[in-house]
Formats: sequence, C-alpha cells, structure tokens
Amino acid sequence: MAIKLHQLRALVAVADHGSVIGASRALFVSQPAVTKAIRELESDLGITLLGRSVNGVTLTPSGESLLQRARLIVCGLERAEQQMATERGALEGKVTVGVSPLAALTLLPDAYARFRKHMPQVSVEFLEQSATRLVDGLRQGSLDFALAASYEGVTDPSIETTEVLTIPMAFAVRKSGKLAGATSLADLCDAEWIHSDTTNAYPQFVATLFSEAGLPAPRRITRCTSQSLLYSLAISLDAVMAWASHTLELANANGQFRQLEFIETSQRAKLQLMRRDGAILTRPTDYFIRCIVNTSEIFSQPLI
Repeated sequence: MAIKLHQLRALVAVADHGSVIGASRALFVSQPAVTKAIRELESDLGITLLGRSVNGVTLTPSGESLLQRARLIVCGLERAEQQMATERGALEGKVTVGVSPLAALTLLPDAYARFRKHMPQVSVEFLEQSATRLVDGLRQGSLDFALAASYEGVTDPSIETTEVLTIPMAFAVRKSGKLAGATSLADLCDAEWIHSDTTNAYPQFVATLFSEAGLPAPRRITRCTSQSLLYSLAISLDAVMAWASHTLELANANGQFRQLEFIETSQRAKLQLMRRDGAILTRPTDYFIRCIVNTSEIFSQPLI
C-alpha cells in the first residue's frame, strides 16, 4: 500500500470546502476524479474517511486523524515548490503569517516594510486569529510562523516560541470624558474596562488589581480584538482602555487621551515568535523572521 499525493490533496480539499464539488473547483479537476481519489484512498487504507449525506460530506474520526498529516505533507510540498522557484531565481513565493492584535500594532508594520523592500514579488498573507487557531495553523503547516502575545500561553511541545518584545502596559481614558478626573482605582469601580486580550488573562488581572486595593472588581470588562474598533471605542466612550505603552503613544499623537499613571502594575505585554518545531523555512520566511528580530531591537529602545 502506498498513499499517493493526489489522494491527500483530494482529502484536504474536500475537508476545506465541505463537498466534492468545492474540492473539484479548488483543484481544477472533475468531480469524478476527486471521488475516485478518495475512494481509492479508503480502499487502500481499509478505513472509511468520509461520511456522506444530503448536506455534503464530513470526516470520520479516522479521516480527521489522517487530515492532520495530510495537511503537513501538502503544505510542506507547496513550500518546497516555492523554495525551488526562489532557487531558480524566480522572485516569487508566499509567506503566511498568523498574528494577534499586539503584533499588528507594534513590530509587524515596520518589519513588513523592511521585508517588502527586498522581496517585492513575494506574496504575503496576514491572518489575525486566536491563540488556539494560531497553534492549529502552525501544526497543520498552513502558517509559516506567527506573532502572538505571550499571555496567550502555548504549551504544545510541537511549537517553538521565542520572546521578541516586552512592552509595559498602560491605561488611559478620554481626556474630555468624565473619567479624566480619576485619581485612584476607587474612582474606576463603575467604569467599563476595554482590552484586546483574546484569553481570560486580562479580566483576571483587573480582578487581582482591585482585590489588592480592597475594592470590588469592575463588572464591565469588555474584550475587543478589532484594533480599528478598539481605537474608535477609545475616542467615543468613557472607558478605561488597556494598551501596550508604545501603542498608546502612537494612538495619542493628537493628545486626546490621559494616561492613568496612578495604576501601578508590573504587567507587561510580551510578544513571541511561534514556529512549528523542526519546520523547514523557505528563504522568504527566514528573511521575514530576521526582519522581525531586527525591528524588535529598535522597538525596545524608548521613543524620543
């Protein structure tokens, strides 16, 4: 028995598109060709991989198990093809980067500008996702690497993580709002606290902050992972906004926010580079990562 590449491509396409029709369109082959590839694979393995119904197809538990390996093989081959194209002198290829909100507002824009200057023809895709989806994407090979806040803790041994940036947290309110006169945590018990943490770490941090001051924790703690909406809320609402200090300085260019200096905390925003352990990086991916590391050295310096 030998599993064939076109069979694995068919399995991945059916899983991604939910139907044989969708898979055939994505692979630019006929529907009978996709069906034949799946049936031959099931026959060779002696295992049913797909459950078929009027609503389309779903993977059986065995199909889900094989899909994880199939994705790695298919994505790995695509990366190898891109690398060989680069080696032949064709300035092409693709880098897919997973990001969290902190990455989007700190290192990534400048690092990307550096990367794009030297590799203008490489296709790049940025996907802002939760920590769980970032790890899944790295495992499956659909992401080349990811930049995520380290409070989105990763314990998967197959994922290699390297801290690249640490920034103090800062808290601010609208300078024109009713909270601008706050002088202590007691003045903020009834305020809304808005943050971009995709886990439960921030609400727990706020609860601890108030508990240590002998105060009841705020009941309105709102998560907002859209950076454009976060900024819009900051200028529209009387709320306590949590920012990485560097991000607050950029957002406060027009002086519309007041930083709440009396909130003393050792809380830090930490950005980490995430890669699948043992992954073979293409030349563009390796260069992009070096751009990020170089940019982190500049961001670590205080703004003037």
